[in-house]
Amino acid sequence: MEINFQFIGLLLLPWISALLVGLFAHKAKKHIASISISLSFIFAALTCYFIYDLSGQNLKIGYPWINMGRVSYFASFWVNSSAKLIAILVSIVGLFVQIFSKSYMEKDANIGRYYAYLHGFVGAMICLIFSDQIYVFYGSWELVGAFSYLLISFWHQKPEAIKAAKKAFLINRFADIALIFGLVGLSSHFQTTYFSAMDPMALDIAPTWIGIALLIGAMGKSAQFPFMSWLPDAMEGPTPASALIHAATMVAAGVFLGIRMFPFFGESVHLFMAGIGAISLISAGILAIFQNDIKKILAYSTISQLGLMWMGMGSDASMFHLWVHGIFKAGLFLSAGSIIHFVHHQNLNHMGGLRKQIPITCLAFLIFSAGMMGIPLTSGFYTKENIAGFLWASAENSPFSTYYFVLLGALSIGMVLTSFYASRLFYLIFLGDSREQNPRETARNHGLQIIPIALLAILSLSILVNLNPLHAEESEFLRYFDLQSFHVPDVWYWITVSTWILGIFLTYLTRHWIPKTNVQFLSIFWPSLFKLIFLKSAMVRWIEVQVYDRFVNKLARAQVIIAHLIAWIDHWIVDGILVGGISKLSQWMGAGLGRWQSGKVQSYWILVFVTFGLFLLFTILQRG
Repeated sequence: MEINFQFIGLLLLPWISALLVGLFAHKAKKHIASISISLSFIFAALTCYFIYDLSGQNLKIGYPWINMGRVSYFASFWVNSSAKLIAILVSIVGLFVQIFSKSYMEKDANIGRYYAYLHGFVGAMICLIFSDQIYVFYGSWELVGAFSYLLISFWHQKPEAIKAAKKAFLINRFADIALIFGLVGLSSHFQTTYFSAMDPMALDIAPTWIGIALLIGAMGKSAQFPFMSWLPDAMEGPTPASALIHAATMVAAGVFLGIRMFPFFGESVHLFMAGIGAISLISAGILAIFQNDIKKILAYSTISQLGLMWMGMGSDASMFHLWVHGIFKAGLFLSAGSIIHFVHHQNLNHMGGLRKQIPITCLAFLIFSAGMMGIPLTSGFYTKENIAGFLWASAENSPFSTYYFVLLGALSIGMVLTSFYASRLFYLIFLGDSREQNPRETARNHGLQIIPIALLAILSLSILVNLNPLHAEESEFLRYFDLQSFHVPDVWYWITVSTWILGIFLTYLTRHWIPKTNVQFLSIFWPSLFKLIFLKSAMVRWIEVQVYDRFVNKLARAQVIIAHLIAWIDHWIVDGILVGGISKLSQWMGAGLGRWQSGKVQSYWILVFVTFGLFLLFTILQRG
């Protein structure tokens, strides 16, 4: 009973917090950030305590929801190892983002609305990762998309923010059409609407088309190829909100779906997922190099790192990297926010030499970048190598071994690109000479910005995985969350070291080159697509106004004319001629025949003679 009460509190607290922040946003505007942070801290503490109280056990809870005839549906939730791990990530990142936002957003007039969105975003994600019933899952999935739309368009006075939000909305809605078909197909195949009751051992694995449909939905959410265009544009929202979107909520939802569906499908679906991830890893890594906006580089790096998780196909290796990536990517975005807050712009052409002005941010950014590159002593090293070990083990035990070795080759190329753009980004921001026209000589590190960045930097180190940095295959962290580790052959370590050296060497060769513009993925296709969509909208409106409305108006007028015509026919023909004429004819005939019964004898004799005369006339005419 106590566990149930804790879980209900865990589900409802973010929504209650959003409601409270929304109600008191105007009455206590000066203190709304502190109130919101306090509520977020309570939620993070409750999440950690709840998961600790489970003592490594899984939990299934269902609440009566809908009765349809003899069938009852329950709002069912499943607290398994993957859900517990992501719940901790969401609560920690959500708390740090709120702390950072207090100083970053302090001058914003709508800070209350911003904090309410953050709480709602966290609440939707928590509901999604714990969902066991597919309809609850899909509803939570759409709520995550809705709050991302609200945060991307938070500064709605900016046309770019509105366009970016619309772009994210349209692309994700297209992918979600495939998702709903996939969920219904999955439910039909396993004859249940609950993930925990789907047993591939009893009913065999699900058909490939269902897996691909689900993956298309996940591709939209995770901004994987070819749906990767919306995420860099989503940087129009506040930078702390971008940290939440990129680290623990929106894009993580797509990877989590892959983790949830991993046991239900065969190797063909897994390889399709890995192939999409490999394309995204390399293409986004290339695009990250051709950006001069710090946030857009980090956005493409997110797409690339998510592609790496997709190459893990939803396995424990993918799960492990999702957790670690959430930590260092949140740190990178908050560090970027601190840099932007300091220099008041996002352009790399006017940065450089900032290590002297913001040294703490510089050190933290170095740790985060090292984690993204997979340098030893960071958690990113173990997770990347774990994915490589998973692919290597799959290659040794699969008839599709050639495909797995191709994926390993793609992984090595992606690691070179990651080392290149990560080290290059660090160099252009902090090293070399300042390229700013009016350089700042005094440091302006804000305490509330540095605290979450410093804590995330500590969590990005290998001590979180294992106190022994040279041996992470058997760690308490992996054992507690029931995650499997994979052995990495020695030859792969040599390949890994080569990728670091080559990436840093490319940074040295291009240290003086900065792109003049930001290269956009499918820059010709997407604007044309949106113009086509708007053209279709205008065409539909024209058809509605010029065709449908005119047709309905003409039809209404025709109905009025017909009604008048029917009324005229009813009055003059039916009532006047038919009904009225027959009644008058009967009246006249009655009056005429009534004269035969006058009661006068002389009249009767006259009628007898007239009748007799007519009879004689008829007889004569017949004989003649």
